[in-house]
Amino acid sequence: MTKQVLVVLDSPPKKHDIWAEDVFRQAQFVPVNNQAISDVMAEDEASRKALLEHSNHPVRNAEALAPYYRRALEKLYGDVPRLGLYGSAWLVYAPSIDACVIDWSEVERLAVEPDVPQADGEYFREQSRQFIHQRTQQYLKPERLHELDAATRSSDRAQSALDFLRGLGLA
Repeated sequence: MTKQVLVVLDSPPKKHDIWAEDVFRQAQFVPVNNQAISDVMAEDEASRKALLEHSNHPVRNAEALAPYYRRALEKLYGDVPRLGLYGSAWLVYAPSIDACVIDWSEVERLAVEPDVPQADGEYFREQSRQFIHQRTQQYLKPERLHELDAATRSSDRAQSALDFLRGLGLA
């Protein structure tokens, strides 16, 4: 595998977001197709076995699944110098992340839904942030993390992320 620049963008719990696609395109990162990664893993007996073994909590068991995700990533994208990964699980799965941008707007939107009791919304918000921050603290240097709060306008998310990446010399 060649030396790669790896950037993770996420708006948990969404599977993708338009602002992230814009960032990958403008910063010239090849976006990793998470479905293609899953397809490669499904073809591999050891990966399939590991996924089934951890199917009850695949997100919480990311460390156990990381070698299989890395192998699939290398198979599909091993010669690509600049990769854009969507989803904070890649902090665990990928070998070394150069930067990460987390957008909290979806967590906030879900936490304040009209049918969600305030205490439940607060709990969801707290648990979501705690979960992501545990990952970033373990796998990322603090200066490599940029967080977009819920007040960041949709139209400003991509620009904020790009400015952050430029500041690190990555865009």
